[in-house]
Amino acid sequence: MNQRFNINRAENIINQFSKTLDLSLVGYSVLTEVGTGLYSFMPIIPLMAGAKKVMAWTQDSIYGSAESAIHQCRNILASTDNTEIDFHVGPLNVDHLKQADVITNSAFLRPLDKEKLKHTKCGVVIPLMYEKWEFRASDIDIEYCRKRGIKVAGTNERHPFLQIFQYVGPLAIKMVFEAGYEVYKNKIVIWSNDVFGDVIFNAFKSLNAREIIKTTNFNDVRHSIGGVDFIFIADYNEVRSYSDNSFFNLSELKSINQDFGVVHLYGSIDFEQVVNLNIPIFPRKNGFARKMSFTLSHLGLVPFLGLQVGCFKVGEMLLSGNVDNDLSQLICS
Repeated sequence: MNQRFNINRAENIINQFSKTLDLSLVGYSVLTEVGTGLYSFMPIIPLMAGAKKVMAWTQDSIYGSAESAIHQCRNILASTDNTEIDFHVGPLNVDHLKQADVITNSAFLRPLDKEKLKHTKCGVVIPLMYEKWEFRASDIDIEYCRKRGIKVAGTNERHPFLQIFQYVGPLAIKMVFEAGYEVYKNKIVIWSNDVFGDVIFNAFKSLNAREIIKTTNFNDVRHSIGGVDFIFIADYNEVRSYSDNSFFNLSELKSINQDFGVVHLYGSIDFEQVVNLNIPIFPRKNGFARKMSFTLSHLGLVPFLGLQVGCFKVGEMLLSGNVDNDLSQLICS
């Protein structure tokens, strides 16, 4: 099994976060996903928290086959004292939906729409693996949840017991290094006006970048583009395409500065269109609005696993009715 992480260390991290958050899913049935790499731990976490049953959906994806995802998870499971996971390959398993007390908004389960949620029992809850302000209507039919009384809540990534959001800075630095830039003494444009941009700005500043311009005003970029090493795109709320020159004119910037590159964490970007302009781009794939080009799993174990444990804790809190805590960010009840 080709994995870049130490299973024992991963399990220790899960235990540490679970102990800190006092996570217990004893008596509950959990429906989540299983993927490759660190996502093979998704169903392991509720098992370690005492869930009576864990169900995990998967499918073939660009990251790996369903078979490899299940194989990796079973290898991890073999190193624990936990029971079996009920795997399902495909987009729908009505029996799983009927049993679940907790359903995560994981990729292989999305969208959690009426056609899925109509099969769930009374009292089911949905914890989100991101903050309330990042909620995407495409993920969950929130109006149907309100109609049914299904509780949905975000996870406060900046909670003092997690502090996951601060890892966005190191993730951005890692991406920039992988793209071939140094940060130190670089002139950088950060296209963002939200908390992602704030954290990334501080990360680049800590490595003594020569100059950092943080903006979502194209005129600011055009006036500053001379000598820029790279543009880091990280505006969560922007849904327009950066590569069609409608509001962000890469062709114009290229005519002023022949040497800058693009690194994208968030945003709709057509990789081939940027390459055709002879502009270096990283990662070398299309970007999508409100979807991370790399998740925190690209950085390492602690931020990824900590966020997942936090998400399951939010699920536990929703089930118990104990939402008077800033870890859980209630969206509907």
